Amino acid sequence: MVELDALLSVIENPARRRILEALVREPHYPLQLSKELGMTQQAVIKHLKVLEAQGLVKRYQEESDLGGPMRHKYYPAVNFTIVVDVGPNIFNAKLVKREHVALAAEEAADSEGEKETRIRELRERMAEIDRNLLALQKKREELIEEKERTMDEVAHLMAEQPDYRLRKAIYEFINRTDLDPELILQELSLQDEAIERYLRQWLEG
Repeated sequence: MVELDALLSVIENPARRRILEALVREPHYPLQLSKELGMTQQAVIKHLKVLEAQGLVKRYQEESDLGGPMRHKYYPAVNFTIVVDVGPNIFNAKLVKREHVALAAEEAADSEGEKETRIRELRERMAEIDRNLLALQKKREELIEEKERTMDEVAHLMAEQPDYRLRKAIYEFINRTDLDPELILQELSLQDEAIERYLRQWLEG
């Protein structure tokens, strides 16, 4: 299973990101990647082993079109999105894994004219998808800014609170609305009945 820390440690390498970028277009074998990316085949194989060990790519065997021995082709094995928000009083790092859904194939285009028409249609579809994603991104940015303003107010309210542990618990109490007070204390490794009473008072009050 791919986890966030392991994934970040793998894709922080620019060469591995370039390899993944090539593989999402179509499966490649190491020699192809070596020529396309201007890397030695030995370096490509080394990076592919790291990607494969972390479950990001898989391989299958294919006969060589030059009559040589069987060769391995690599392809992406997971779909994911990494979301990182950093700002005053806000930090969020999340790995979102998605299931790959194979779409029903369109009827094959026979003539060159039909292929050209289909390519233009696909370009227009992609443009619409990108516009929708941009609108969603703008809305998300607005919500993140609102969240930052909310947490700024939290920081202001707690500025005079001398107990660091209580300040931290209150921050999590407001920021982690998916957790009840007991779970918040567990995550913070705080076993404090007084703090838990504070949190329950605000939650139930």
